Amino acid sequence: MEGKEKRLQPRVEVKWPVTMLTSEGAIQGETRDISMQGAYIYCDQPLPLFERFVLSVKAPAASMQVMAQVVWSNNSPAHQVDEPPGMGVRFIWS
Repeated sequence: MEGKEKRLQPRVEVKWPVTMLTSEGAIQGETRDISMQGAYIYCDQPLPLFERFVLSVKAPAASMQVMAQVVWSNNSPAHQVDEPPGMGVRFIWS
């Protein structure tokens, strides 16, 4: 089935500042959408596939920190040039 949504949780379009705490240091970014399971994060330098990091999200009412893992990135020649660089991450709650 083409175009069928694979996510288990619906995502909400939001633009919240985030900080990704990696072994190389802190990287700033912004969510473009988010759910309980993951998010799309816009950032100039998307992290490598499968990298785990601490994600700090600054929502208007509260902030949160959660472990996250990169599951896809559009920072490759296969993606459209006019798309903003970014990556999909899944949250690791355990």
